[in-house]
Amino acid sequence: MTRQYDLQVHTDASPCSSTPAKRVVAAATAAGLDGIVVTDHDTVANVAAVRELAPATVDVVSGVEVTTTQGHLLALGVEDAPPMADPLDVIDWVHDHGGVAVLSHPFDTLRQWYDTDLPAIARAVDAVEGINSRCVLPQFNRRARSFAVAHGLPTTGGSDAHFPMEVGRAYTEVEGEGGLLDAIRRGDVRPAGRGGYLSGHAATKAHQFRTALSR
Repeated sequence: MTRQYDLQVHTDASPCSSTPAKRVVAAATAAGLDGIVVTDHDTVANVAAVRELAPATVDVVSGVEVTTTQGHLLALGVEDAPPMADPLDVIDWVHDHGGVAVLSHPFDTLRQWYDTDLPAIARAVDAVEGINSRCVLPQFNRRARSFAVAHGLPTTGGSDAHFPMEVGRAYTEVEGEGGLLDAIRRGDVRPAGRGGYLSGHAATKAHQFRTALSR
């Protein structure tokens, strides 16, 4: 049995997104996804709202996109927001709280990325995001997948959606029975979908500009 999960979805709890919980659920349903992970920046504020609105056919997993001292890290399966700290400390926190830690767009040099302590991070982390649909240049995703292969790590996919039309552009194919977190730990996952989504960044900048003007 193969299921499709979008492992990185933002709501309007993130400053870079204007999508309320209701529209996230509608977009996930329209995309035919079996599940999503709500990964707002450094908060779990909207997870409960998305869960309440989601139909039984869409599994909603709690998560956070954590701002570390290097790049971003996806904390999956946690019910509280981890501290914004050194990547290794954040990974330890995620594991201590029963979650799974995934490097988020780790080598996208147009955004936050990882460039130090890579061997230690590879030993500690559970998986690497191999397809992020907001990586504008293909080499960013390619390098992430190469890093995962070199260190024997599973790879995942996520749209990094900030707007409804992005949900499901990239996703993770999950094999076997059981929950998403266990599948990642077993390595029964693979990334799918598309990268190179420049217009999404333009929409984000426009949203941030409008928000700044309203203040």
